[in-house]
Amino acid sequence: MPVCDWDQRAIPTSTFRRDALRVEGISPAHELPDLYRAVLERVGSLEQSGHRREGELIRREAVAAYSRAWDEATRRRLDHLRLRAERVLGGQERPRVERVPRFAIRRTATAVRGPGTA
Repeated sequence: MPVCDWDQRAIPTSTFRRDALRVEGISPAHELPDLYRAVLERVGSLEQSGHRREGELIRREAVAAYSRAWDEATRRRLDHLRLRAERVLGGQERPRVERVPRFAIRRTATAVRGPGTA
């Protein structure tokens, strides 16, 4: 059978590489489960040392980050949270404390005085 020009375009010849393409670094998806576990371990240590509010805040941020895209930004965020917990545990940073919202104070004052009093 004669070879036609249209047949040459339909099935292009390709050159095969002997080596696979190299992958640069480890995918963040491989690191995230271990990093997330490390953050949660630090949160447990914070809670045991009496810094429950700081532990709660870090846990919330870690869960939010871990449930999003598993990319380099998430890896950096979890690593930042782990380091923050370690600094609080080491005494290099102060733990965050719960603040009472201003509207809650106003609502409480109104509830104490009773309705209709100013």
